[in-house]
Amino acid sequence: MSFVATFFKLDNKYKLLVIQALILLWMIRLILWVFSFSTVKNICGKLSISSGNQEVPLSRVTWAVQVMSRFTPKATCLVRALAGQILLERYGYTSSIKIGVSKSKDEFEAHAWLEYDCNIVLGESETDYIPILDMGKE
Repeated sequence: MSFVATFFKLDNKYKLLVIQALILLWMIRLILWVFSFSTVKNICGKLSISSGNQEVPLSRVTWAVQVMSRFTPKATCLVRALAGQILLERYGYTSSIKIGVSKSKDEFEAHAWLEYDCNIVLGESETDYIPILDMGKE
């Protein structure tokens, strides 16, 4: 079944969620190209308006980000984590972005993932990364 056919079968609240995910992914991707990371953090903080309403399950929020990242050019792990954190906050879930590093085979590698309640909900990896930055909500 095509994505469009699947989209039209979704409940309205999930259609809105998927559209929000796509817009956020594109917007974050664009602002990461233009602005410094500290500016991006400030912008993302302003977009994280909590409704306190958990009417959408956490798993559906992360699903929407994962699905729509396929339609976003260069949707890196950081882009997905930032979009996921904004959406989770909007639906009443407080999450934390972790950024870690790994040195394997003499190569430096960085990765970002999103945690909720000390569990990785977006950005799982087979490689072990040492967290160097925790961008939790205050």
